[in-house]
Amino acid sequence: MPKSLSSFASLFSKLLKTRASVLAPDLICTYLQSLLEKRDVLLESANRFSTPQYFFDEPALAQSLSRFHEAFSKRLERFRIFYAVKSNSFPGLCRYVSDAGHGLDVSSGFELSMALSFGCKNILFSGPGKTGAELNLAIQNRDKVTLLMDSAGEMERVSGLIQASGLGEVSLKVGFRLRGQHHGIWGKFGVPPERFPDLFNKALTIKNLDPRGIQFHTSWNMGPEAQIKMIERVGACVKVLPESSQSRLKFLDIGGGYWPERGEWLNAQNTISGKLLQILDPDFQFKPGHYYHPAKPLEYFAREISTALRNQGKPLSHLEIFMEPGRWLSTPAMHVLLKVIDKKEATVVIADGGINLLGWERPLFEFIPLLNLTRPSFREFPIRVFGPLCTPLDIWGTTLFGEGVENGDIILVPDQGSYTYGLRQSFIKPIARVIRYDGTSLSEAQPEQGF
Repeated sequence: MPKSLSSFASLFSKLLKTRASVLAPDLICTYLQSLLEKRDVLLESANRFSTPQYFFDEPALAQSLSRFHEAFSKRLERFRIFYAVKSNSFPGLCRYVSDAGHGLDVSSGFELSMALSFGCKNILFSGPGKTGAELNLAIQNRDKVTLLMDSAGEMERVSGLIQASGLGEVSLKVGFRLRGQHHGIWGKFGVPPERFPDLFNKALTIKNLDPRGIQFHTSWNMGPEAQIKMIERVGACVKVLPESSQSRLKFLDIGGGYWPERGEWLNAQNTISGKLLQILDPDFQFKPGHYYHPAKPLEYFAREISTALRNQGKPLSHLEIFMEPGRWLSTPAMHVLLKVIDKKEATVVIADGGINLLGWERPLFEFIPLLNLTRPSFREFPIRVFGPLCTPLDIWGTTLFGEGVENGDIILVPDQGSYTYGLRQSFIKPIARVIRYDGTSLSEAQPEQGF
């Protein structure tokens, strides 16, 4: 089948399964109103510290942390958060989570070193392809680290490193990541669930290894269906273990992948039907409009997941439950502030920051409502807002909310805390500074030293 036809068939199949809903203007207005409540401090930050800048919104992070913990701890007797550092590795954000008494989920020796540097005492180390140096770092800090093993081969390497290190009485706590999907690119992660019983029993025989848990991860969760299916699969695997092995289990790590409750916001060309139209006619002109895939409230996730765990009975219903929220916590914790430096014509302006601040062409794939803080309004008008980079893909959006736009105006790119800061790059323009807002005052974050 020709590539274009194959792409069309794949998109058509997805279209049959999921269709985006129209994003109602009142939903956008309600969202913008919540942002305007911080207009004064955002403008103060832009004026005092210049632009472009990352605005670290500490109160927003605190609120997300509190709500996430409250939603699940109400329904789960033993529950613990491990923030997924990969979603935003800004040390100030990670330190705040750790200082608040939560754990960190790291995926490299680089992230592990950072977590250890500011005294985090509860760390999960996950991810495929860990190097010998990374595994040794986990072993050396086994009082703080639980290693989530990704394969049978990794367990063999860990076993060899443990024997070579001559550990004392303190064993290394480990768990196994179970693979949710066996095909495609997801095959790089974890072990097939049906292999878990044999691997767990073997781990019990290795000196100085303390196997005690299971982890799985499902992504892009607009609802809890995928997580519930995996809980059922894990339950079936665990029941194969002899009771003596089941009694060694201490935790179940359900991973992250929770989508923020606003859902996924899209322009017409970013929907499945829009992509189909572009295959059929690359020059198709889309009418203005926004769409979204709705996400379930966090409390719905908590209710359904806790019910699924109770339905499994022992041992799953009695384990400590770990979760690794990243996107859900970090999304509202960081914004980008820009200044208009060149109004080239009525339909084109250039801002002083480029999408190197995001690390990728995110605005081409998502609808991000740009808000003119200098001339705020719920009125959306067409205008292309470009960055200063020497590439036409450096575009923040094709509309702006406000009463017009002029040189010197401050533009807010809201809720850019997840999978942006960690991907930032000094492409043509330098990396911007981070300004911390602690709820009462503004300050420039210290430059990162090696992290």
